[in-house]
Amino acid sequence: MYDHILYPTDGSEAAEVVEKHVKSLADAYDARIHILYVVDSDHNKSSMTLQRDQHGNWTTGMFRRDSDGNRGGMSKDKIDVLELLEREGTELIQEIAGELSQQEGYKTATACKRGRPHKVITSYAADNDIDLIVMGTHGRSGLSRQLIGSVTEKVIRTADTPVLTARQ
Repeated sequence: MYDHILYPTDGSEAAEVVEKHVKSLADAYDARIHILYVVDSDHNKSSMTLQRDQHGNWTTGMFRRDSDGNRGGMSKDKIDVLELLEREGTELIQEIAGELSQQEGYKTATACKRGRPHKVITSYAADNDIDLIVMGTHGRSGLSRQLIGSVTEKVIRTADTPVLTARQ
């Protein structure tokens, strides 16, 4: 029934709760777990650039001062915020996949993609013959007063694939 289960994660503690449900379902159906991390390209900070300050810490140009004390001094080590998030996301899902496959014996696949999270999740599900999407009701952007996270809600409304939500 469920050969391929999609586990979109943002690395939050809430997502770790969902992982327990994903593992239980994968055990029951001998399913492959697809671990997906989405870098939100629509995020308001996507146009920012990070750079290293004199101490080697990452900062934005608007907070850094050049040698004359003027704001916005740039260094040669500047990187794009989305690139940094993509690298961190890739490391996260590789770590999760390593734990699941090598230590616990699950079949896994990983992907790190850029875009609007709900669109990437539903597209990935359609393109990879996903049988079930398992998500939490809150992620990093979820407010405690919300009943369900906005990304999860959009996935539920737009996905052709069944969606199971796990409350944290």
